[in-house]
Amino acid sequence: MVIPDPAASDELVVLFVQLAVVLLLATGLGALARRAGAPPVVGELLTGVVLGPSLLGLVAPDLYAALFPTDATTLLLGVSSVCLVVLMTVVGFETDLAVARARPGQTLLVAAGSVVVPFALGGALAFLAPDVVLADPDARLPFVLFVATAMSISAIPVVARILLDMGLLDAPFGQLAVAVALVNDTLGWLLLAVVAGIATGEGDALASLPGTILALAGIVLVALTAGRWLADRLGDVADGVALPTVVALALGAGAATQALGVEAVLGAFLVGALARERGTLDARTREAMESVTLAMFAPVFFAVAGLRVELGALADPEVALVGLVAFAVAVVGKVVGTVGAATVAGFERRESLALGAVLNARGAMEIVVATVGLRLGVLNEAAYAIVVCIAIGTSVMTPPLVRYVYGGGVADAASEHGVGSLTRFRR
Repeated sequence: MVIPDPAASDELVVLFVQLAVVLLLATGLGALARRAGAPPVVGELLTGVVLGPSLLGLVAPDLYAALFPTDATTLLLGVSSVCLVVLMTVVGFETDLAVARARPGQTLLVAAGSVVVPFALGGALAFLAPDVVLADPDARLPFVLFVATAMSISAIPVVARILLDMGLLDAPFGQLAVAVALVNDTLGWLLLAVVAGIATGEGDALASLPGTILALAGIVLVALTAGRWLADRLGDVADGVALPTVVALALGAGAATQALGVEAVLGAFLVGALARERGTLDARTREAMESVTLAMFAPVFFAVAGLRVELGALADPEVALVGLVAFAVAVVGKVVGTVGAATVAGFERRESLALGAVLNARGAMEIVVATVGLRLGVLNEAAYAIVVCIAIGTSVMTPPLVRYVYGGGVADAASEHGVGSLTRFRR
C-alpha cells in the first residue's frame, strides 16, 4: 500500500487553487477586454499582472504569499508549458503550410526585415540607455544584445491568438503572418541562446550556432518525411485514437525542439500543421479541441506568463521616460522593418501594413526573453518592467491597428479572403 506524501498533497492543493483562481480571473478579464474591443489575450496577460507582485502582492502580501509560495510554483509552470504546447498544436491545425511553401522567398524576406530592423534600433537604444536601467553598468554589451533580441522577437501564440479571435487566421496575410512569426521566433530563440552564452562568459557560444541550425533542419526534414507518413497512417484510424496520439507527438516534438534550445512551440506547431495538411483529424474533432483550448488552456498559459511582472520600478520618472522611448522604438522598428520588407517582397500596401501591425505583438515570448535576462543578471527590475509593458502594450494595440488597416471592418476582410470555420472564434 502506497502512503501519500503530505508535502506532495499540499503542493497539489495549492496547484488546484492556483489554477481555479487563474482560470476564473483570466476568463473574467478576457471577457472585459473583449467588451472593450481588445482581444481576450490582453485580459489573460493582465491576469498575471493582477495576481502578481505588482498588485496582489502589494495590496494583500499575505494572500499573495499563500497563493503563490516560492516553493510550490513548479507544478503551475509545468501546467502552463503543457497549455502552450496544446495551444500551438491547435494553431498548427488552422495553419496552411502551403502558404509558406508557395512563397518561401517572400516569407524569409519579411521575417528578416521584421528581425533585423528592430534588433538594430533596439541595440542602439540600449547602447545609449542611462545606467538606471542597467543591472551592471560595466557590462553594457550583454544588456545591448538582450534588449535588441527582446525588441526583435514576435510571439507566435499571441499573433495566432489575435488572428483566431478576429477570424482572420485563414486569410492569406494571416497565414503568412504565422509563417513569418514562426521564422521570426526561431531566429529570436537562436539569438537568445547566443546572447545568453555571451552573458555567462561562454566564449564559444557562436561555435554552437551551426550545429543548432543543422539540428533544426533535421527536425523539419523528419517532419516532412516520417511525420507526413505517420500523419497519413493516423488518418486511417478512429479520431479517439488519433487525437491523443497527435497530442502525444506534439509533446514529444516540443521536447525535442526545447532540448535544442528553441522553444517547444516549434515542434508542437509542426505536428499540428502536418495533422491539418494530411487530414489526420476530421473537422468536428479539430473544432472540439479548438474550443476547449481557447476556453481553458490558452487563458492559463497567458495568465501564468505575467505572474513575474513587477511594475513598481516604473515609478522612477527617468525609468518611465526610458520606457516610453523604448516602446516607441519597439513599435517603429517592428512595423517599419516588416512593412518595408513586405513591400520589397511585392505585397500590396494593405497586406504589408497588416503584417506590420500583427507582427508587432510580442506577448509572453518577450517576457520569456526578459526573464532569462533577469535571471542571468543582465536586466534589472526596471528594464524587466519596461520590456513587459512593451509586450502587453503591443498586444493591446494590434487589433485596432489591423481594423484601421482594413477600414471596412474585420468581417469584410475575413469574407474577402474566405475565412472558414474560425470565424466562430471571433470574440
